This record gives sequence, C-alpha cells and structure tokens, in this order.
Amino acid sequence: MILIFSNCGDPSTLDVMRWIDHLSDARVVRINSDEEYRVELTLADDDFFVRVNDDAFRLADVSSAWLRKGSFWFKGLFPGVTATGRPALTRHLDRMLEREDRTLRDHFHYLLRKRCNVLGSAHGSVPNKLVVLEHARELGLRTPSFCVSNLRSHAQGLVASDSGYVTKAMSDGLYLFDATESKAGYFTYTEALGPQTLEGVGTHMAPSFFQKYIEKALELRIFFLDDQFRAGAIFSQNDEKTRVDYRKYNDERPNRVIPFRLPKDIEDKLARLARALDLNTGSFDMIVDKRGAFYLLEVNPVGQFGPLSEKCNLGIERMIAERLVAHDR
Repeated sequence: MILIFSNCGDPSTLDVMRWIDHLSDARVVRINSDEEYRVELTLADDDFFVRVNDDAFRLADVSSAWLRKGSFWFKGLFPGVTATGRPALTRHLDRMLEREDRTLRDHFHYLLRKRCNVLGSAHGSVPNKLVVLEHARELGLRTPSFCVSNLRSHAQGLVASDSGYVTKAMSDGLYLFDATESKAGYFTYTEALGPQTLEGVGTHMAPSFFQKYIEKALELRIFFLDDQFRAGAIFSQNDEKTRVDYRKYNDERPNRVIPFRLPKDIEDKLARLARALDLNTGSFDMIVDKRGAFYLLEVNPVGQFGPLSEKCNLGIERMIAERLVAHDR
C-alpha cells in the first residue's frame, strides 16, 4: 500500500497518482491536510492502526509513504479545553495540548521512517535558509554574501555601497490564495534594495535579510530525488519584470525555460548538501553568473515541480511514481 499525504489543491499529487495507477495495481490512500476527516488512531509499541473515514490500514500495510504537503494530517484529535473565567489556565492548557499533538506527530513520523520507505520529510520540511547557506559554503558551493540587521543605518550603508543588494524573507515568504473571500492572491518576492525600500522605516526595524545581488546569465530550478537531478534553465534576465525574481511571471511574454545538464561536481555537492539536511527530495534554486559561476540560493523540499517537468519534458511525476511503486512489490 502507498500512503500519500498532500492537500486538495496540489495538481502534482494527482499526476503522480495517475502514474502509479499506470505502473501498478498498488492500493493508494491519500490524506489531505486541508480536509476534515473522521479519524480513529491507535499507536501500540512498534505499530499503529489508522482509520480515516472509510480507509483503514496498519503500519505493516504501508510499503511507501510520500510526504508531499503538510506536517500532520489528523486534525481535531485534541479538542480545545476552556477553563471558564480563567484565561491564563486556558492558554496554558492550549499550549499543553499543542505539545501533546506535536509529540504524537513526531512519533507517527518516526514509525513511518523506521518501518517503510518514506519520500519527503515532515521534520525538515522547511530547512532554515541561513543554516542551509552555511552548510552549502562548508561543502564548497558558492552562495551570495548576506547579512541580517535590524538597523536602518546598516541598510542605508548597503544602499549607498557600490554593490547591489536584494531583500527577502529569511523563512518562507507570504504565499496565500484566498479562495473563500476576496478570491485574491497575496505574495512576497525578492526585491531590489533601494532608497524607496527604507521609506518610513525608523532607526530600528525588524531584523531583515539582505543578500548581494548577482548579475545572472540564467536561473536554475533543480529537482532532486535521492541522487538523481533534473534541471531547467530560466532566462529571466531578458525581461525587466522577472530580472530580480522570475516568479513575477510575465504571462504575455513568459520566460524561456529549457532543460539543463548540471556539471558533475555541482551535482555531487548538491547531493552531499541534501544528505546533510536529511532530505531525499525537493528543489534547489541556483543562479549562474555571466562568468559561468554557480551560486546556491536555497532549497525547497516541497516546491512545485509540475511546470518544470512539463516545460522541459523531464518526466518528474513518473520518477516519483516509480520510486513509490518500487517498494510495493
């Protein structure tokens, strides 16, 4: 049996499931993080029993699991408790129940990893971006120099320097589709640092991430699964709208994207970095400067790979399906 954890709005999950159906007759159970279920759960010793609506299975039934989206998919197991007229006690109980939920989640993931083939990582689903850059440097990968400061004067000094800088979130940026009310999307991007960026900012500000801007020849989105790599080159520099951040898509004149073969030494270093981060799948973002030097920007264990697979004919969905099916025989 193949167990897939995802969410309702992820088309890549459905594409992989279609490939699984094509390649095998394996039973597939999909549980979405953004759906409500009737859950029965028992963990005993080295096993568990789970019933989600009408799907029931034991750990022994699961040959492969794909942690595609989310971190824990069984909501509502710990109902909130209210101590009437005692707000401090209520808040403390809420925190205690959160710890109980986290302990159960961590043990569930531990059992999955111990007993079956697991693709993806809930524990390290969002690696610390700053730590990733330090690891990369230790392994010999180039990274753009960066700094973090809460001083307006420091940011002003960067603006006044001869080197260009960009600013972006240290963790995941804002990425929200509001499907229930305004039908709007809310996003943050990598932005060029300039005088306008600091307008209205006081002497002290929230700690902010600044990174040296590298003049790019092209950008690379690199999908990896174990030690296999599939890469696409994005020619974002040909459009002023996408020059700093290619995610500011120009729908009228899309960036050209073509398959790209990574140098062997870059693949080797990225594979070592993935192992250091305890990741067996995800996407690396890199840039190549005008001298041909490669720079790592970040790693995303969950990012979208569908557009890259389609535009470059990389067959990523089949790769994932084959990896999951291989352990179901």
